[in-house]
Amino acid sequence: MSQTVSTVPAVLDAIVAAARQALPNAEVVDGQPVKGQEDAADIVCIGFTGEPGEAAVTSNRTREQMATDPDRESYTITCLASSWRGHETDPKAVRDAAYALIDGVVGALATDAALEALVMRAMLTTEAFAPEQTTRGAVATVQFGIHVDAYAYRR
Repeated sequence: MSQTVSTVPAVLDAIVAAARQALPNAEVVDGQPVKGQEDAADIVCIGFTGEPGEAAVTSNRTREQMATDPDRESYTITCLASSWRGHETDPKAVRDAAYALIDGVVGALATDAALEALVMRAMLTTEAFAPEQTTRGAVATVQFGIHVDAYAYRR
């Protein structure tokens, strides 16, 4: 018997690979960073909200009209981009760097919004900017959502 399989795992893999290619000088992490990665000057976390254990993908499945196959999937993957420059206290420097990370991900998605025909479309849809001054310097973090429209597939 066949079953419907979500595109979420394959899409996460594809976005991580695209972001790593687009941002060779940044630490691109699949999910939550592990010890040591969180100290990177520039980091992008694909599929992580910033809170360990919190759901990073919210998905809905529907059937198209009267069809029984395939299921339509619509979901948002929550991601983070963060920049830190040591004891740099200028918020503009880290803010610009964080948004340059976002621009790299957006550029990768614009180049192939269908992720090699895996989905109908993947695109950035939300951003939430959080500046912070710490004892270690200014930090700029942007939480962003990548919305995906796809069809689950049968296996």
